[in-house]
Amino acid sequence: MIDYHSRILIKHGYDIRLIFGSGGGLNYKNLEEFEVPLLSPENPRVQKVQKEILEKHKKNEEFEKLRDDIKQELRKLFSDLKSCIIHNIPSMPFNFAATAAINELADDMKTRFIFWLHDTIFVREEWQDSIGKFPLTLLHHKNKRITFVTPTSFRAKQFASLKEPYMISRMKVIPNGVSVEEYLKIDEITKQLMRRLGLSFDDFIVVTPVRVLPRKNIELALNVVHELVHISGERKKIKLLITGPPGADPESVAYEAKLRKIVKMRRLQDSVIFCHDLISFKRQFFNNKIVKWSVADVYNLADLVFIPSKEEGFGLPVIEAGAARKTVFCSRIPPFQELIREDIEGYMFDLKNPPEDIAFRIYRLMLGSTVDNNFDKVVEKYDWESIVLKKIMPLL
Repeated sequence: MIDYHSRILIKHGYDIRLIFGSGGGLNYKNLEEFEVPLLSPENPRVQKVQKEILEKHKKNEEFEKLRDDIKQELRKLFSDLKSCIIHNIPSMPFNFAATAAINELADDMKTRFIFWLHDTIFVREEWQDSIGKFPLTLLHHKNKRITFVTPTSFRAKQFASLKEPYMISRMKVIPNGVSVEEYLKIDEITKQLMRRLGLSFDDFIVVTPVRVLPRKNIELALNVVHELVHISGERKKIKLLITGPPGADPESVAYEAKLRKIVKMRRLQDSVIFCHDLISFKRQFFNNKIVKWSVADVYNLADLVFIPSKEEGFGLPVIEAGAARKTVFCSRIPPFQELIREDIEGYMFDLKNPPEDIAFRIYRLMLGSTVDNNFDKVVEKYDWESIVLKKIMPLL
């Protein structure tokens, strides 16, 4: 997302300063990169302070020193900026010292701050007992000069439904997008991916483009594919591609092990492919040879995009599928309902529906004009160029 924002703003005459704890590497003309290690949640000093303040729910000397050090570095980087977009730090629990530093800078600098909030911990069950206690009191900081942005009306309603002082009643809704041209090619490199994955154009290929996390509900995809294999018999080989990597936390590691156990138990070894080791955001080459394919390449292989998530912040796979002219089949949750009701035509199922019912609907699915209509809607509303020109540049 930051990559696309930067690229298109530069194209339209903006100079960009990218500030991060770890990462970078965009290498665009008129883009400066600044690494501030103390912004990273992986920084040992940050981790030590986080652990202490979350255990005791109060400030300490180490927290205040860390906050001041971050503030000093950021003040220098912010001083000549007209506008500064802050992603997620004001609403998420990964680095409270950075949150505190940015809050104070937003109060006393002339820079225009845009808090771009993709998510908030205040809607998560595991944080409910900590609401009202330090350091959560640092989150959702407000002043009259801060503009709040979120990707869906569903998220905006969640922010507006919170109790004070955390309620954010006025937010601009700016969706995520896609670069449409990336989803309109099946070239030789894409065919190489097919060969690498052992796929054929005769296969019925289902793509589940999500990370391996419990809330993505991938076990439902496995159970549906098991039923599809049974229904189709010898008529069609069913292949399920799961594109995203697992999380690094113990819960996600255990979840991946659970999924692989289901694959073995259901005898789906020939039907399910975890392909995150071959997939990246963009194609990657080494010595002029492809080493990783893009997410768009995987969409180009799909006959169906299947998204069984229990929870999503936006639902980007829905519009990615529209850009790739692929049929969408997804769970009936608010972000997907919002996208499909307003713009994208798709097929939805209730999470309580049994896998065999979902599989039967998929099997009977006839591809029609919906994919072309979806493509037109994506070009109109969700192409990154359109979003940046119509939604983001007016904020700046």
